[in-house]
Amino acid sequence: MAKEKGSQVVLLLVLLGLVAGAGGWNYRRNVAIEAAAPRPYGSYSLEDLEALKTAYESEAARHKEHYRAASSRKVDVRDGGLIGDQVVEFERVQRISQGKRDIAKVYAKNQVQLDEVKAEIAYRAEIGDGWKLHFTRLTKYP
Repeated sequence: MAKEKGSQVVLLLVLLGLVAGAGGWNYRRNVAIEAAAPRPYGSYSLEDLEALKTAYESEAARHKEHYRAASSRKVDVRDGGLIGDQVVEFERVQRISQGKRDIAKVYAKNQVQLDEVKAEIAYRAEIGDGWKLHFTRLTKYP
């Protein structure tokens, strides 16, 4: 009876050792995967991320309104008789169109940055912090 109980204890200790070893291996693997992932805002604090999110949202809204106002204006193409007048008119229309594209490009850059900040905030909410972060690293298998 005592021998049977001793073998159960040994079996339990071996099993716990295997679980601890597998958990440690999984933890290290998950830390390496997290370190390899591109996270441009990974070093920012959560408060800084929230401030950046607010700032990018206001900038995106401002540029969106600016683009909406610029794109709603129709360009009147003047009919010029001479070739020189037509070239000048073509250049004027090109400048107006380029201005609209520049506004759209700035808006798109702000939107990409905003999406990256939101993704970082969502990632941090998913993995948690403190003991939840360590437990996730220990048990998560990709």
